[in-house]
Amino acid sequence: MPGRKRAQIEAFAATVHGSGLPVVDWCGGKGHLGRLLARQWKVRVSTLDSDPALCADGQDLAARAGVAQDFVVADVTVPGVPLDRGLHAVALHACGHLHRALVTRAAPSGLGALDVAPCCYHRGVEGVYSTLSGPMLTVVSADDTRMAVTEAVTAAPRQVRQRDREIAWKLGFDAWRRRQSGCDGYRSFRPVPAAWSRGSFGEFMQLMAQRENLAVPAASDMDKLERRGWQRQREVMRLSVVRHAFRRPLEIWLALDLAVRLENDGYAVQLRCFCERPLTPRNLLISARLD
Repeated sequence: MPGRKRAQIEAFAATVHGSGLPVVDWCGGKGHLGRLLARQWKVRVSTLDSDPALCADGQDLAARAGVAQDFVVADVTVPGVPLDRGLHAVALHACGHLHRALVTRAAPSGLGALDVAPCCYHRGVEGVYSTLSGPMLTVVSADDTRMAVTEAVTAAPRQVRQRDREIAWKLGFDAWRRRQSGCDGYRSFRPVPAAWSRGSFGEFMQLMAQRENLAVPAASDMDKLERRGWQRQREVMRLSVVRHAFRRPLEIWLALDLAVRLENDGYAVQLRCFCERPLTPRNLLISARLD
């Protein structure tokens, strides 16, 4: 397990408090969090995940650790997934539709306690975000929810340079695409393989042009297009400073929507941080106990 992930799990486990109830580890992968809680809280843990290979590996790790932990291969978004009354659910960085499924099913399933650290709020959102706590005047789009998780305080300098290069090269290609199509509007890209950004800019442009059925720029145009891409990348980053000033408030708003839903369903709820942001910017923790 990577050191940063281990530290996040340990910080989460040190912050949440056991309820004495059996634990369900929601979307738990290999069950690293569940295994630690089984050891610390001396309770049985059931880890749910949709990947059979991860569940099999986790079962082996649990057996070696000698803890009371079992694994269930399940898609938690499908009704009928085992979620019995009187359980304590934990979820560390379950993506949007996955943590929302847990929150909405908590009360109907009779969960006694929840500790949820949300992540990737945009996953499963199409068009406009549907609030769980009730109708609101504020309209939040799928792009807005994506903005809430764009902070990259944990990225290494090499990763930041790679990200900047990918943005600049895509924008350089966009300049070429606009010239070729005669359309000056921005169009989004299909996912670009990371390996395409590891060669030269010329190689990147050739691959992109072939995929988009465009002529490959002449070698004499490459330097100009790359400079244009970097110029636009700097413009985008300057604009993002203003946009990202709203990132954390938006993330808190999304977490509060989950928390208020649980309060409306009869839980006593706390919203707090389980670690400092350098460890992970997704450090919000929703703790709920059935009154």
